[in-house]
Amino acid sequence: MGKASAPSLNTYALNMKFLLIVFVVTANIIEPMIDRSSPLFALYETIYAFHIPMFALAMGYFAKSFRLDRPGIDGLCTIAYQYVLFQTLYSLADIVFFQAKGVIHSFFMPYSLLWFLLSHFCWRLLLRAFVHMRHPLIVSILLGIAVGYLPWPGAWLSVSRTLVYFPFFLAGYFLPQHWETIVKRLRTPACLLGIAVICFFWLGGRIDPRWLYGSFTYVEAGHPEWYAGIYRLGMYGLQAAASIAFLSLVPWAAGRITDWGKRTGYVFLLHAFILKSLLAAGVYVYLQTPWSQGLTIIAGFGIVWLLSQPWVETHAKRWFEPDITFVKRLVLKSHGTP
Repeated sequence: MGKASAPSLNTYALNMKFLLIVFVVTANIIEPMIDRSSPLFALYETIYAFHIPMFALAMGYFAKSFRLDRPGIDGLCTIAYQYVLFQTLYSLADIVFFQAKGVIHSFFMPYSLLWFLLSHFCWRLLLRAFVHMRHPLIVSILLGIAVGYLPWPGAWLSVSRTLVYFPFFLAGYFLPQHWETIVKRLRTPACLLGIAVICFFWLGGRIDPRWLYGSFTYVEAGHPEWYAGIYRLGMYGLQAAASIAFLSLVPWAAGRITDWGKRTGYVFLLHAFILKSLLAAGVYVYLQTPWSQGLTIIAGFGIVWLLSQPWVETHAKRWFEPDITFVKRLVLKSHGTP
């Protein structure tokens, strides 16, 4: 079988991004109910076993052309702008409307899902140091294990998640052009791995969610032992198994989800406004029965579909990606880029 073409890989990556954002919204919309439903808790942990690693991998794939040149710095400026904008908007909304407990309103402590923007920014910068390294994946895994020993909160500046999930970002960056051949060869063992992961969670297996989040140090996760890094290495194994299983199920053919996959950024940044509004309004108090909880998942699909439509991009793009040429010029001038 010949190598997959770049357009084919792009289609696959866009399909993957859309399916992942579906799982992201599903996990977030059921999170307030997982303590009162074993099936929802199992679904939640199953999703968390792969969706963050795979989003990091997708971002790594789309960073293949990244350089610290004009287009690259433009991209970094856009990510930084989006982080500042939505950190401000979500913090204001939380203070006025959501009033969630335990939230620290600071640009140094990313609000909810916004850690991904900060980590994505850092991942791209880290590429410069890792692309020419002899064994970058091994070094990144060791860093992901070592960061758990930090003496300060792992959520600070998203430093924990940045390093914990950086190996998956690197894996996406180094994704070979013949990935289609590899995926098809791994399909059978991948399916077996997926079944094993699903059976583990759905037959009563439980993992402290703090390990799946990747944002906690070992002390914060309740394991101050010197050998706690072994647990993270085990988590890497679980996440790799679940991720390989997921990759084997992503379709290669272009379709509607390919087009929707181009607009996952809007879904990612906007859906939490809807979900946190529902939570603040007390809607979840009434979602006690299995059928109402099932309808909640369907509603999550509806939110993804709605925010993936072209009209959302038409109206939101100028706010998400405004002309900040003066900022880019300052960065380019300080970097010495013509």
